Amino acid sequence: MTRAAQAERTRAQILATARRLFATHGYDATSLQTIADEMDVTKANVYYYFRTKSAILEALLDNSITFFEKLIDETAKIKGKRARAEHLVAGFVDQVVRNRALSPLGQTDPSVRRNERINAGLDELAQKALRLLYGNEPTDDQKAAWYLASDVGPVVAGLRHLTDDELRDVLSRLCLRVLRA
Repeated sequence: MTRAAQAERTRAQILATARRLFATHGYDATSLQTIADEMDVTKANVYYYFRTKSAILEALLDNSITFFEKLIDETAKIKGKRARAEHLVAGFVDQVVRNRALSPLGQTDPSVRRNERINAGLDELAQKALRLLYGNEPTDDQKAAWYLASDVGPVVAGLRHLTDDELRDVLSRLCLRVLRA
């Protein structure tokens, strides 16, 4: 294995370990040392790849933010409010189910909101989605519906017993009902 491949493998292991620990113990209760101990490596090894715990959180959420940016761009090309909502919800729910271990780190989680870069990215995505679904001046009810439908972490946490397909069905129905699509 090349040095670059090994480095990428170690980085991915750190992210997987952090994802599991964040989901199990919470972001605030997980330290770089805890991640290192779980991996049976030194803290310096983790620090080499990620200088801060916040950098790990950013790496975990960057893929989701990028995915949602693309999803919103795709959705903007679809005609009809209901079809747009269905496409957006299907993509959103699929991403949530695929990353269900991170669902407790929802948009309102203090650890997410303390990170200015992630916070700004999530706010920008919310504004784009609101305009896409409801036009340039969404009502307070429409804004509330979006914020409720787009932060399903508590739902995912409460329905851990469901299979991915079952969870996908429940979340899709819920989000579409809340958005009134």
